[in-house]
Amino acid sequence: MERLAVLLAREYGLTLHSAAHIDYGMWEESFRIETNRGRLFAKRFMRKDRRTEVMLGGLEISRQLRERGFPAPLVIPTLSGDLIAESDGERYQVTEWVEGRSYHPGELPPQAVAPMGALLGRFHRLMGQAAMAPPQPFPTPPEALARCRSLLERYVYRPEPFAAVAREVLEGQIALLARLPAGYSGDLPRPSLGGPVYASYWVEQLLFRPNGSVAALVDWTDGAGKPGFWCGDLDCAIHLSGFDLPAARLFLNAYQSENPLPPTERKALAAELCYGHLASVNFLSGWFARPYRRMVDWEATAALWHRQVVPRFVAHKDWESALAG
Repeated sequence: MERLAVLLAREYGLTLHSAAHIDYGMWEESFRIETNRGRLFAKRFMRKDRRTEVMLGGLEISRQLRERGFPAPLVIPTLSGDLIAESDGERYQVTEWVEGRSYHPGELPPQAVAPMGALLGRFHRLMGQAAMAPPQPFPTPPEALARCRSLLERYVYRPEPFAAVAREVLEGQIALLARLPAGYSGDLPRPSLGGPVYASYWVEQLLFRPNGSVAALVDWTDGAGKPGFWCGDLDCAIHLSGFDLPAARLFLNAYQSENPLPPTERKALAAELCYGHLASVNFLSGWFARPYRRMVDWEATAALWHRQVVPRFVAHKDWESALAG
């Protein structure tokens, strides 16, 4: 903790009394710190050395939205007024301490799903709509099939437990894609509405109170404010949070109360959740680079993400009916 103590004293004028690791973030190190200014939250970023401007943009948006009543933590500036401190090639952020509980994918209690959905709708409404270029088309079933088969070949002789998960998922994707007509993806709806998005809205980015309400949306450094389709944020939230169909419907209904989407956009969301993930290798190809600080945690989370893909497409008519209604 010596490096952290030196950084806090030099950049923030804070005296560190104690620090404890928080088991949060697969790319970062997070700490609960006790200082001469009370309890605070500190984060050391990893592998983001070329993204400072993106990170600063998200933090500035969090400050602006906080002034409008949005539940974003107060960012503590450095002595020179910067929102991020830099030292020895690493980036640090300090915010107020927010009491709340975090959840992993698949764990969020039902009473917290609607508040999470409503908050994303509120974010999109506050950030506003912007004109969007047409989205990229889905890969065709033959294109997706070739990618899945190619990736499966890389996993065939790997002995690691996660490789067995990847083989299971890819074999399921291949079996379904092989039965689809070549023109299947051309008939699927695509989104058209968007503006500044959060870019990584999922359950691990929020803290919740015991009653299920949102205490804070805590991570603003992964591209918040960049342009994108609202459906992209919705897809990220539902897929990466591990929501089943009842939870997804509850989430979307709450979102609609803040930022209503027409049926065409909701149909596009269903297509993304069902065919879009079936036709993608998702995070499976990234496993070979092993970029995460805590790979064991990432593998458990990624296994949950990917095991949703095949059964969700099998039930795609149910998803289309529930989300577009």
